Amino acid sequence: MSPSQRDGSGKSVKFYSASLSAGAASDSKFVVDIVNRLKERNKLEVLIDGVDRTPVNLAPPLFGEEAFVWSRFREKFQPVTVEMEDGTTPSADKPDGFDNLDHQPNYEGVIDRRSPSLEAGQKTYHVKIRLTETDDIVLFENPSHVVSLDAEEADLVKEQNRLFETRPKARRTADAEAQTRDLPCKSRSVNTECIHRQDVASFVSNYDMYDTYNDLERHTKEINVAESASKLEITTYSREGMEDIDDRLNRNPNFHLSSMILQRLLAGNIYREQQIRFRNMYPPDPCREDIRYLYRLDVLWTYRTVETMGKAVACASWCPANGDIVAIAYGIYGHTSSDDRGIGFVYVWNIKNPVNPERRYRFDCPVTCVAFSQRTPQLLAIGLYDGLVQIRDITDNSQAPLAVSNRDKFPVYQPIWDLKWVEFDNESKDEVIAVSQNGWVMKYTLTIGQYLLPYPLLRLDRVEGTLEGQAAASNDPQPVKIQSDLHPQALCVTIHPVQKDKYYIGTDEGAVHWCSINDPFQHLGVLQMHTRGIFCIEYSPWSPKIFLTCSGDWSIRIWIEDLPEPIVTLSTGFAPIQAAYWSPTNSTIIASVTRNGVQLWDLKRRSSKPASETTLGSLTTALTVIRFTNCGRSLLVGDAEGKAHVCALEDMPFPPHFQYRELQSAIYSKLVTTPDLLTRVRRMGYLGY
Repeated sequence: MSPSQRDGSGKSVKFYSASLSAGAASDSKFVVDIVNRLKERNKLEVLIDGVDRTPVNLAPPLFGEEAFVWSRFREKFQPVTVEMEDGTTPSADKPDGFDNLDHQPNYEGVIDRRSPSLEAGQKTYHVKIRLTETDDIVLFENPSHVVSLDAEEADLVKEQNRLFETRPKARRTADAEAQTRDLPCKSRSVNTECIHRQDVASFVSNYDMYDTYNDLERHTKEINVAESASKLEITTYSREGMEDIDDRLNRNPNFHLSSMILQRLLAGNIYREQQIRFRNMYPPDPCREDIRYLYRLDVLWTYRTVETMGKAVACASWCPANGDIVAIAYGIYGHTSSDDRGIGFVYVWNIKNPVNPERRYRFDCPVTCVAFSQRTPQLLAIGLYDGLVQIRDITDNSQAPLAVSNRDKFPVYQPIWDLKWVEFDNESKDEVIAVSQNGWVMKYTLTIGQYLLPYPLLRLDRVEGTLEGQAAASNDPQPVKIQSDLHPQALCVTIHPVQKDKYYIGTDEGAVHWCSINDPFQHLGVLQMHTRGIFCIEYSPWSPKIFLTCSGDWSIRIWIEDLPEPIVTLSTGFAPIQAAYWSPTNSTIIASVTRNGVQLWDLKRRSSKPASETTLGSLTTALTVIRFTNCGRSLLVGDAEGKAHVCALEDMPFPPHFQYRELQSAIYSKLVTTPDLLTRVRRMGYLGY
């Protein structure tokens, strides 16, 4: 561009190129196509309300000749003024602080040196941007609901809390479990324990003081005290380079045996009278004059440790070969928080040492059930909350299990609620039947390897329609069929006392399924026995056809095989029955447990209420487990705090000489008011062994 190409109106630019006629006359298809597109583009017009709104080309045309002058460019791009209906012109909203910017800013002397195409005398326009602080925007706020006791508003908060507690109770409330946690309230002064100091005098020799002050290695250990929740610290000293005597003793099996015998001797000095009572060395005299039947419980001792405090007693099993040994499982009970479901324990206790267990097994999840084997009494089957089954040998001092279930063969991840040993007379193998929460019934066989051989027997399904037996309550809602609730929870299992291949399963819907090991994935029958979950099924020791069931519908029912209705119903009132068992020494006595206490029932007496009801421990602690000892004159009762009470049965009726005849007579007396049912029971004939 030459100086002659500038005019007086400003700076102009002129493009020289071939004209449109020259492009149309070209033989190139590309040029002809572009010319045609430009012609079509020039024909397009945008008309809005009769006004031409066709956009103006910003770029210069590729063909032809046109001069672009700065003044003409400003004329083409003047803003369009839009008038409102009232004749006013809309104004843009301006933020605060920009009220004085309506006038045109003065840009005299402003030169943009970054543009090489502009001369020094030319002026440029700039845009001024002002940044201001906006209001605070709250994304998340979690105000505190706790006030410190030494704060200024502490008195006002206390007064508000007092008024809230003493307000008129307008709503009905119930003491039940909930998912909300209680807010722990404590002041700063109780965050640490108070340090108690005491002056104690002792005598030591000069040699002891010299060795103490010259030893560099010091070992301090904590020992749990069984009678309290405190711990005893013991500090030992050893010379540098000497072997630690504690490690060597812990690896010595003879030391463990000697320590166990010594603990038994020391415990015998304290629990001698209770052990004599447990062994029945002085039975009650039937000829004494002051005989009264009070059905009383007398606590002999309590199994408890600091490690298991707060872990509920989930199950217990007495060794069939040695009635002094009992295995207790510690797990969960009821609505337990996830923080308390981390670990579980199985302790093997002996009545010769009620203070310390003789075997300790620790697991990474809560333990739900345990059972000793009848054929091999040293084998202990353990069911876990994560769906695994383990077999332990209590005669082995090591902590290694004898065999565990393998999830690679058949995975089970739901809790194992109950398990029983299967023992056939003509077979010598050890097998276990386990029922889980997802409805699976598994059979595990103990083999030579380290894993149990799994075999699925059955998976329970929800019953449909009306079952034979007890009718469901009229106010019970109809179950909603969803994919995750197609299979009921198997809560308990028992083996038939005569037909060893036949087993019964109680579910959470109140039905009992009886099946056979020889016919897997098949039902022999289903009977509706309760309206709530069945927690226990127990056969009478004196009859292979009479059994009882206990449920969450607050009742214990006694049944006879091949009869679809119960012959006796025992109700405690308003409490679910956690467990119920027949007495092994008296055919008419049944022991049951609820959250509040232990009930003793006698079928020879009236069944409207139990013969006796005993409360153990504190009133707020729920009872979970009850088991008769092998001799039948003592009971083991477990609670939700990790305590197992061994109780003696005092002032009990003397066992009859003919057990079955006494049981049959008690049942007939209960059926006097129902003559039709009594006639059907009489026609069944002899029901004993």
